[in-house]
Amino acid sequence: MNFKKITKKMKKFLLFIILLALFAGCENDLEKEPPFISESQIFEQEPLTEAYISDLYTRMNFQELGGLAHLGMGLFSAVGAEHVNFANWQYPNGAYRRQYTAITGPGNLDRWAYVNIREMNVLIEQLPNSSSLSQEYINSRVAEVRFLRAYEYFEMVRRFGGVPIITKVLSQDDPEEEIFPDRNTEKEVYDFIYSELNEILPAFSDAKTGAAGRVDRYTVLMLQSRAMLYAASIANFGNGPEIEGLVGISSGDAMTYYQRSYDASKAIVDSGQFSLVNDISDKVENYKSIFLNEGNDEVIFAEVFDPEIRGHSFELLATPQGFKSTWNANFPVLYDFVELFDFTDGRTGMIPRNQLTADNRWDISDFFGNRDPRFRASVFYPEVPLQGSKVYFHTSTIYDDNGTMVESSNTNELLTRPDGEQWPAAAPPRNVRNTALLLSKRFDESNQNPELGRSGQDFYLFRYAETLLNMAEASLYLGTGEALDALNEIRERAGMPLRTEATEENIRHERQIELCFEEHRFWDLIRWRAADGILNGEIKKGLVFKYYLDTNQYSITLKNGEQQERQFGPERYYLPFPQGRLADNPNLIQNPGY
Repeated sequence: MNFKKITKKMKKFLLFIILLALFAGCENDLEKEPPFISESQIFEQEPLTEAYISDLYTRMNFQELGGLAHLGMGLFSAVGAEHVNFANWQYPNGAYRRQYTAITGPGNLDRWAYVNIREMNVLIEQLPNSSSLSQEYINSRVAEVRFLRAYEYFEMVRRFGGVPIITKVLSQDDPEEEIFPDRNTEKEVYDFIYSELNEILPAFSDAKTGAAGRVDRYTVLMLQSRAMLYAASIANFGNGPEIEGLVGISSGDAMTYYQRSYDASKAIVDSGQFSLVNDISDKVENYKSIFLNEGNDEVIFAEVFDPEIRGHSFELLATPQGFKSTWNANFPVLYDFVELFDFTDGRTGMIPRNQLTADNRWDISDFFGNRDPRFRASVFYPEVPLQGSKVYFHTSTIYDDNGTMVESSNTNELLTRPDGEQWPAAAPPRNVRNTALLLSKRFDESNQNPELGRSGQDFYLFRYAETLLNMAEASLYLGTGEALDALNEIRERAGMPLRTEATEENIRHERQIELCFEEHRFWDLIRWRAADGILNGEIKKGLVFKYYLDTNQYSITLKNGEQQERQFGPERYYLPFPQGRLADNPNLIQNPGY
């Protein structure tokens, strides 16, 4: 089933309903009641039910986009110190710079999904009462929406710990304890997610629809795999239950959750339905193709975008300055994160920082071009080819002019390299302003006119590489023996030297590299309880490149890629509830540390 086509049909159908209502109202606007379709009528007709479910999918916000020009696309990479946004007024930068207190609340990291959950509960309660739809159809759609509800609870529990579990449609006549519910414990929420997913799994066939944006059995298994791994990590690395278990999970439960995650991952692996994309011999181009050739065998579930129906603005924002984009250069990549990408010959990517001085010279093809192919497929760095030209990041060019060394930072001046190539004396200013490195992962070079909302790359919520990494991590702690093979299957695809041992450090490192810029790192650092060591007390770095024309080398020095020191105290492993939310529900207890 092609969900892109379904969505388009649904939107046309809803438009028809709206127009019908308007025309009907024209007969006598003052005397007639406006046409209204009751919920019971919706769930008697398949097209209306599909439109209702389509609207729920649209509200899910699987990928953070944000408001104006989709500037919020960088939110989780910014707070996870992978890249920042170009300007500090953009809210992803505000999210990593702001203080988190009881007064300031969770800011743009908030997700309080009870409006969505109420709409889901309406369908879950009322669709089974349909007298005209088949039982098979009812079962499949109820299961689908129960998945969406479980996913919303996962998004809330990883932000706040325990939250109220509400599985019925509330009304103002319900008892006060239901209208103002207490928080469930964090463990209860994770157990609810697990049991919900277990219960709905039999409703799905073996058919794969996740890559087209519709939940299937493998999507259900992947949420189990991910959510249970989160619960296991909190039990393993956290401080145990706090405030009567509202946050934290007992360490004694860790192995149970690791086993649940492992079992779900193993079920996907054993299904034989998915594999790592490995069709192109060039490892850089192969990794790029995963995110541009949609519907491939690695995609388990995608949020579907289409530039003609529901697009986003990635190329508008991500294109380096100097190419066809009215905005551009919006996602500067932090050098601290780049250091995690090792070299293909096995050298560490952590070049001693005392070597990054104005006196040293570097061959750019070694400094960057011999790093992990996943880096080269994910980051624009100096002299990367793009749309028949190159991307430049140097602030100036230094050359010998008849015995006198000259340094030019004139962006309009063209020089001639010894090989005859025309060379700009300096890069466009937006390319060098922050870190002099830019995000390129998912970048569609063929999009020559990236106006607002005209990009259509799907967002992969779940892909098979994560399945293998989840299984490797759970296997490590369970001792089942598959961790090294799963780890090396990913490294072999990437063209990187194989590991001889699966360690906690190796698995965590691989996860950050393989899933870079896919909204994982921030949440992984949270669940590993490693964020306060990596995201606290530092100003992350960028680079300054100066090009030496006569030797075709660069000097590379460090600069601050951020304007203020990051703060991440141990209380930040859970977000604070805003004061208005606490006032709305007197039984909602604030998280510890706030």
